[in-house]
Amino acid sequence: MADLSLKRFSGYIIMLLAYITAWADILLAIPEPLAFSALWFISVLLKNVIRIAFVLYIASQLTLFAKSKWKEALVQAPSRHDARQALVVMFISLGCAGVGVLVSWLSGIANPLFIAHNRLPLLVLFPLLLLSSLSVGYAEELFFRFFMIDGLMEAGAPVNAAAVVSILIFALSHHAQGIFGIGFAAVLAAFYTSLRFKGFGLHSLALGHALYDGIILLIVLA
Repeated sequence: MADLSLKRFSGYIIMLLAYITAWADILLAIPEPLAFSALWFISVLLKNVIRIAFVLYIASQLTLFAKSKWKEALVQAPSRHDARQALVVMFISLGCAGVGVLVSWLSGIANPLFIAHNRLPLLVLFPLLLLSSLSVGYAEELFFRFFMIDGLMEAGAPVNAAAVVSILIFALSHHAQGIFGIGFAAVLAAFYTSLRFKGFGLHSLALGHALYDGIILLIVLA
């Protein structure tokens, strides 16, 4: 018989509400500044800083996150081990991107986000690109690979189910990038989730994710 206890039900509701609140701009399709403009990078940075603060606040109010090691990691500087693991994440992500480019070329399906736009010189945008990539890496890894998976497991979901739900929601959150973006996001999410369960910490995944995003944006802007 299914466990319909209050703890399980309330835990699922908390995760759902946390996601809806943190990613309300995506769900409501709120218009953004022109992609790759200075204002776009600033808006990305601000939104993700707010997401990180929100997730940490919610986690601090829930007893089920009291023993989460990832919360402790955020108050510590990344170690050399974290940096080495981040490079592994980055290089494998870039390898996946290479395969994705080939699939896109063969299928004729492209990511609409990468359509050319008028933009400022790369040198002017670089600091904003760097900061926004870091904010995306930490916000997405914190929420989807740690907060959501741990929250679903604490609510009673099996580890595999929690991982799959997190992967699917992460992928669907990239719907603005079209079917190709959703599919590629699912592949990366599965890869990052598997690394999380192999012992990669928050800094390793977030920094690797940020480095990957930053390199892809540099390629696009160049």
